[in-house]
Amino acid sequence: MDDLGSSDGDSDCDNFEALSQTKDPCYRCEKRVYPVERVDIGVVFHRRCFRCRVCGIQLTLRSFHWDQENKPDVYCQAHVTKLVGSIDKDCVGIKSALNAPKRGPNSNEQIRGSKYNPGWQYDANAMEFTHQRELAQRERKRTSLGTYKDYESTGIFEAQTELELKQKAEEDKLYEQFSHERQTLKKRLEEEFQNEQEKSAKEHLSSLTKSSPSKTKVKKLKEPDKTGEQYQQQRDERLKASLERLTSEERSRVAKMIQKHSEEMLLMIAEKLAANESSPETEETTPDTVVLSRPPPVAPPEFRRSALFKNPEEFSCIDDQVIEVAKQDYCSFTDLVKDLITSCQTDLEKVRSIFRWVTVKDLNKMEFEDSINPESPLGLLRGIKVGTESYHDLFKRLCSYAGIHCEVIQGYSKGAGYKPGMRIDNPKFKNSWTAVSIEGSWCFVNCNWGARHVKCPNSADDDEMEGGLFYQCDEFYFITDPEDHIYQHFPNDPKWQLLECPITMTEFINLPIVKSPFFNYGLKFVNHYDCTQYTSNGIVIMQIKMPSLLGFGYTIEAKDTNVDQSKLEGRVLLRIVGHKAIFTIAPPKAGRFYFMIYAKDNWNSESLQSVCGFRIKCREKRDQIKSPFPKVPFFGPTPVMSQYGVFPQTHIDPLVVYSYDDVIFQFQLQSDVKLSHTYQYHGPFQSDITDYQRYIFIKYRDDKSVTYQVRCPQMGKYVFFIFGSKSTSNDDNAQLDCLFRYMIDCKHPAKDKRPLPRACHRWYYSTLLEPTIGDLETEKKVTFRVRNPVAIDVAMLVGDAWYHFKEVGDNMWEGAIYTGKQHCKAKLYAKLTKELTRFSPLAEFCIK
Repeated sequence: MDDLGSSDGDSDCDNFEALSQTKDPCYRCEKRVYPVERVDIGVVFHRRCFRCRVCGIQLTLRSFHWDQENKPDVYCQAHVTKLVGSIDKDCVGIKSALNAPKRGPNSNEQIRGSKYNPGWQYDANAMEFTHQRELAQRERKRTSLGTYKDYESTGIFEAQTELELKQKAEEDKLYEQFSHERQTLKKRLEEEFQNEQEKSAKEHLSSLTKSSPSKTKVKKLKEPDKTGEQYQQQRDERLKASLERLTSEERSRVAKMIQKHSEEMLLMIAEKLAANESSPETEETTPDTVVLSRPPPVAPPEFRRSALFKNPEEFSCIDDQVIEVAKQDYCSFTDLVKDLITSCQTDLEKVRSIFRWVTVKDLNKMEFEDSINPESPLGLLRGIKVGTESYHDLFKRLCSYAGIHCEVIQGYSKGAGYKPGMRIDNPKFKNSWTAVSIEGSWCFVNCNWGARHVKCPNSADDDEMEGGLFYQCDEFYFITDPEDHIYQHFPNDPKWQLLECPITMTEFINLPIVKSPFFNYGLKFVNHYDCTQYTSNGIVIMQIKMPSLLGFGYTIEAKDTNVDQSKLEGRVLLRIVGHKAIFTIAPPKAGRFYFMIYAKDNWNSESLQSVCGFRIKCREKRDQIKSPFPKVPFFGPTPVMSQYGVFPQTHIDPLVVYSYDDVIFQFQLQSDVKLSHTYQYHGPFQSDITDYQRYIFIKYRDDKSVTYQVRCPQMGKYVFFIFGSKSTSNDDNAQLDCLFRYMIDCKHPAKDKRPLPRACHRWYYSTLLEPTIGDLETEKKVTFRVRNPVAIDVAMLVGDAWYHFKEVGDNMWEGAIYTGKQHCKAKLYAKLTKELTRFSPLAEFCIK
């Protein structure tokens, strides 16, 4: 029986097996809706389906309208069907109009109408026009919080410098207080330990004197040293614990200070912009200015990340500029932000610039002096040194200087050390991240997890690679959609999930581990998968969609550490079928296993990135477990297959089930390529067959196609490899690249178990009609019939005897041979050109 208090939280997650069986279809697409994407308004929608039926604008629980009368569905305010009825003098609206007061000097011409402005006429505030502005809001490029030019013209930078000096004085005072408190704490602990040590030494010496006076002089010198060592260790432990508690309190006080300073900075910017807009000298005003004095309400964003930008490469110019800025040292946040937003025209570009600066700066590896001058460049980052600030606090500070609302969110994350299904209410999984307001909507940004510093192998030859580091950020953590963000982060306050329907902690634990490369590579699960997968008939099958061909890897690890790792080899079958990667996991015994999936886009690289992880529960007994799969990394196409212009035409799925009859594989060829193949048997039975290559025959080959005939002489699993090389290479020993791998699962062996002929490399445009077997009996007369449209002469060599064939029409060559009494090879040759007198080998047979 499992321990209910175990760290993996089995008891919490098992209840979801029954829950996962219930279906809750989307009203729009009629597909199943899961908690992460659920919007419930009496009927259930996917969040992506919760759009206006007419214009497709994304709706929220505040903006949707339900039309029950006509076509029951959700609409925006502009497209919801208006109720239409008969109108007569007894209608309530007509009565109200008749009883309405006469037009006076204060009446609204837009409502009552006038000679020059009929009441029914559209104007800029008409509902349809307002709705069109909302639709165009997503395409708006100008920032609503001011550009560099706006800040410079309104004197914001000068005001920021003045305010920053005031705030820095307050910050210096706080850090001086921290230093004083730390020194006081150390001094007090030192005095307490000194007193305790002296008191304990006296008591210990007194007890020794009473128990053995004669040995007092011997132990008198030894005991105090031993006691001192023990107290020194205890002192260090207590001091460490006390400093950790003090640091935690300091972080809280610094966070409050940063919050206060950010609010002051935003309020100052808002007042400056408002004063500028109200100035009669200002010709242009910023439309829809967001009030900086207060943050927008916490609600799901009105747009997805793809509505803001399609590809991070759109920010390449900003990123290049930020890297140059990061090489300089600054003594004030004002000067730093001023350089960061110089070329920014939108709020999004401001956030991007600050995000890249924080991720470029390798703050974790910066070396600080013990005493940092607040006026020095590193004085900006002293909170990082003493541990009272983090990436997120620094990001929040910089955002406030750029006029961007930013909030630091506390919660739990599935970070390093977390395994699928584990309970997460553990202090080591506590984490924080940030959300910024862009165009009035909150968007997730995580500078800490987004910072990546990759070692550049050729940095010595590149002056731009400072210190041999190539600065690259994890783009997933810049403006993360809430539906993706929830896989990794669970905030303490449910509203900061930014989901229409927040999920519970138990539901969060039940989500699989999904890492950022999963989203960066554009991967998607074919079905919804809980973090715990249960075997059925001894296996679990999971499928992942991929936009382009990726390299995958995987690991399977038993929770029981006593399980021999060698028994887990060959327990996973990975096959690539079109744009899907299909994993079949067959654990060796009942129990729990952790299954992790890795991916890479560069096939020449040996490093893979973790994309997702699951826990596998096998409930079947050992005799129900299927046998291991062949120890092959994956089955299916490789990237070079398309480069060689080779494409399968008959078997897209590399898993082929064989039963009695031979399998015919056909490939299309779009370029001239040399092909080769191998055929391997992977048990489970012992076999007397020494050459399995004789059970594959190239039935036909020309410039545009190739056809293979494959036979399985005995039950078991086979691996069929296809290799290729460029035909321009004249080196017969040139390295071959693997193009495709098939796994053939033979349920019933071939009816005819005899080997097939062996095709030689000149077997082009040829079709063998008879015989169709590769072994010929001795002392037999055998008739051969082969079709070859390019052959001038066809002959067979048996031992030392040549047999020339006759052309009987329709490019058909026919000949009869005598196999003789000796075991030997019989080779079929053809003369392909008149200029050359030699014959080229076409096929080979064995006489036994």
